[in-house]
Amino acid sequence: MQSLRITRVAWVVFVLAVTAGLGARADAAGPEIKVTRQYGLPYLPLMVMEHERLFEKHLARLGVSDAKVTWATMSTTTATVDGLLSGSVDFASSGITGLLTMWDKTQGSASEIRAISGISSFPYPLLSRNPAVKTLRDFTDKDRIAVPAVKISVQAIVLQMAAAKAFGPDKRTALDAFTVSMGHPTAAVAVMSGKSEVNAHFSYPPYSQEELRTPGVHAVLWANDVTNGPATTIEVVTPARVVKEHPQWVEAWLAAQNEANDFINGHRRDAAEMYLAMTKEQKLAAGDLTKILADPQVRISVAPSNTMVFAHYMHDVGSIKHLPSSWKDYFWPVAHGFQGS
Repeated sequence: MQSLRITRVAWVVFVLAVTAGLGARADAAGPEIKVTRQYGLPYLPLMVMEHERLFEKHLARLGVSDAKVTWATMSTTTATVDGLLSGSVDFASSGITGLLTMWDKTQGSASEIRAISGISSFPYPLLSRNPAVKTLRDFTDKDRIAVPAVKISVQAIVLQMAAAKAFGPDKRTALDAFTVSMGHPTAAVAVMSGKSEVNAHFSYPPYSQEELRTPGVHAVLWANDVTNGPATTIEVVTPARVVKEHPQWVEAWLAAQNEANDFINGHRRDAAEMYLAMTKEQKLAAGDLTKILADPQVRISVAPSNTMVFAHYMHDVGSIKHLPSSWKDYFWPVAHGFQGS
């Protein structure tokens, strides 16, 4: 019996030693930095960063050479928000409406979430394959409109803004009952196939270009007309713990993103080919994407533009409790030197 107790003690000591050793080796391997993005051409700067390992390059330049950067692609805004709030994501792309919602709910707390940069602004349309739908007034309960996340995504909020203009402020949610949450690639297939109850899609490039090429699919309106000009609809967001505990990560990120932006703005076709190589999408050619990137309304920059239009609307309708005094309220100070709005 005594020898058995000794054996058990020895076993426990062995297990503890092995566990400690594994922990030491994990620590020695360096931190894992978890990054998410979503689908579509507007996320191209992050895709270039991933493909060219630019984040790792600038981390190493700043002395963080042992970090492991893990990228994941989310299909919906909801998944991105959940990852940030749970602490399982360090850097994420988020629509401006998701950013404002997270900032409003977390400001002043230890888990506060804000943005460190804008990503891009692209023109994007509300599409329908229903020939009877020419304006918002033509949608009925027989139509289903796909948006990335019902009620909270950028497209869902722009749809409300458009409804408020068309029907009056008290009817801003008139079309909400017709919306369904669906990622852009899936929604595009649904609309183009004509075999789904989803016959409309508040789309995003390049999916919108594919859909518009499909016979019977047409644009009902364009978001830029609703927001009175282009707006930076997606941002890079991160929680307070990253900004406070890992300022070198943030510095490296911004340097990498600026390098990616310079590459895209200076080498559009190369960037387009990189996008196609990463996504395996075959319905559009590099020339098609290059043309999209050359559109004067496209803006790729870390500086946000025209984001307060969303803040004012969301506060007016009670979606957020706090009205920011400027865009700098929902961006961390590291971004305050940008020429933003």
